[in-house]
Amino acid sequence: MKPILTALTLTALLAGLGLGCRKPKDIDKGVQSSELMATADKQMKQGKFNEARQTLRHLEQYLPGSPEFPKAKLMLGDSFFFQPSPSFPEAEVEYTSFLNYFPRHELRDYALYHRALCHFSAIESAERDQAETRKALEGFQQLLNESPGSPYAREARAKVLQCWRRVAEHELVVGVFYVNTYYYPGAERRLKVLLETYPDYVDRERAYFYLGEAMRQRLLSNEEMTQFNKDYAVKLQKEDLKDLTKEQAKEYGKSFEAFGKEKIEGFRNEARSYYQKLVESYPGSEWARRAADRLVTMGTSGVHEELDS
Repeated sequence: MKPILTALTLTALLAGLGLGCRKPKDIDKGVQSSELMATADKQMKQGKFNEARQTLRHLEQYLPGSPEFPKAKLMLGDSFFFQPSPSFPEAEVEYTSFLNYFPRHELRDYALYHRALCHFSAIESAERDQAETRKALEGFQQLLNESPGSPYAREARAKVLQCWRRVAEHELVVGVFYVNTYYYPGAERRLKVLLETYPDYVDRERAYFYLGEAMRQRLLSNEEMTQFNKDYAVKLQKEDLKDLTKEQAKEYGKSFEAFGKEKIEGFRNEARSYYQKLVESYPGSEWARRAADRLVTMGTSGVHEELDS
């Protein structure tokens, strides 16, 4: 019954356009599709987005070979994107469908840009997951790679910068959270990757300070202790350390203590280096003053007094 009803609906629509007196097979497809597009365009301008979608769906279903078909596919995305309460997921589906159907169409850059905007509009705050930010970033970069001279390129570049800043801010928020929850190895990894990957977008003052905080309080992780044990077993030509002699156990204890002391001293020296970068690079900031206090606490003399002078 559904296909029959759909056909009847199309017949009624064509009748309203003055084309219903002829059989569908006798109707000139060029006239029919152009009339449907004119109707859909008028409905869109009047804000009748649901009605416009119905008209466009008829054209999509019955006239996929018509000259207006590409524009109809694109307009379906616009009908979701520009309606008063936008439905960006549905708009993204329609723009993607257009791009799949017409990979070399002259309006490809329009579809790429608006598809990326669908993801951009769904970006969460820095505290939340940034999957949509990364999808938006990928979309804008695809547009810039394919059509650097597009009229949408300038806005795409601006949006790329905003996406990078949001991703960097998210990584920093996670790193700070790890410090505040005493997960120092995780904070170290996150903040080092942050500084290496997003050097132009990250708040370096906060990143340096919290990386210093992580390294100032860092102890050996379970992974590091496990790896030491594996390496020590290899040194003794054993599969594990279960059956050590009394003398071997004593030597193991000394080696492990020396290893731990060396690693932790390395962590503390690294913390000092990040605090020092803050003091030298951002002498007037509140983060630099906090870093100077840490250096004094850790036994580095002279810094605090110089800042206060």
